[in-house]
Amino acid sequence: MSEAGATKSLRARVHHLLTPEASGSGGQAIRAGLVLLIVVSVTTAVLKSVPQIGRVHGNLLDLVLLLASFGFAVEYIARVWIAPNNPGAAGAARERLRYVFSLPGLVDLVAAIPFALAPHLGLNLDWLDIVPIFKLLRHTAAFQFMVEAVYSERRVLSSAAVLMLALLVFQSSVVYYFEREAQPDKYGSIPEAMWWGIVTLTTVGYGDVTPVTLWGRMAGGLTAVMGLCMFAIPVGIIASAFIEAVRRREFVDTWNLVAKVPLFRMLDAARIAAVAGVLRARRVERGERLIRKGDQADSMYFIVSGEVEVDQETAAPKGQLRAGDFFGEIALIAERERTATITALSACKLLVLDKEDFEKFMDAHPDLKEAVRDAATRRLKEINAA
Repeated sequence: MSEAGATKSLRARVHHLLTPEASGSGGQAIRAGLVLLIVVSVTTAVLKSVPQIGRVHGNLLDLVLLLASFGFAVEYIARVWIAPNNPGAAGAARERLRYVFSLPGLVDLVAAIPFALAPHLGLNLDWLDIVPIFKLLRHTAAFQFMVEAVYSERRVLSSAAVLMLALLVFQSSVVYYFEREAQPDKYGSIPEAMWWGIVTLTTVGYGDVTPVTLWGRMAGGLTAVMGLCMFAIPVGIIASAFIEAVRRREFVDTWNLVAKVPLFRMLDAARIAAVAGVLRARRVERGERLIRKGDQADSMYFIVSGEVEVDQETAAPKGQLRAGDFFGEIALIAERERTATITALSACKLLVLDKEDFEKFMDAHPDLKEAVRDAATRRLKEINAA
């Protein structure tokens, strides 16, 4: 392999390891290490803000922050280097610039700067030590789901926001007119009264500004009740959209896994979607036991990636199944106990078909039913022969 080819191959490998979806022990170890580094860095910054701890252990905490910044710098350089391997990349230089000026890229850059040295330069930038906490957003899908939820319901949320703003201005104005003479220092104008309106509508109730007149208190009580009702609307909308975004992502992931199984490759998009609706994705680690011989059958499995070992616990040699194979169908079809013990030889991605959906699945897809039954019959003959 040429030097350019070797560099390209290494870059592709590093890119795979640094993506949130990276599989295998290497990708998981790197992801866990980065998350641990972020947690250590942020925890150190928080502890440093405590005067009693900062005075006694300030130098040690600064050293930890410097080491964390060095680790973030290595990660930042690596991400700039692997940017051309991003999906849909339009050129190495352009893709690297896109990452550098993106929000995640800017967060990575700030996290890589050793602000622990700032006091020695006469600068007070301790507040930037907390920036690495935003790097956690890359390692959780929750933030992306939230963005998708808000964007998908942006029109409804915009309408709710306008209604809430109108209510805020109206209620603040009413209380202003009732309280301006009794408390001119706190309700000197409608904008000043809006602070009370925000606190009351959100049901926070700091208590620093409260009505004292009868009509002001009545308006305040009505505002609090209306706030409960109004804020329940966007909360409910976002929660519903968030759940829908999670389900949509799970369906897409399952669809992609189904499309990789050779048994399903002859299906069109509509049938793959139907199959994905009854299958659930499962990831297992090396050494995990999936099926134990003699147990009652409750599901069958399709292997998307990885290898499993088949042990019939007889004189017959152990077998192996790889990506594209399936297992667990014999016990479901013959309605008998498991005929072998199945153990993962590596990290695997599987699709699971539960017993309740098995017959429906087979009846809905006669061609697949025939292929599965043929495989089950063949394997059962091999087991009986052994």
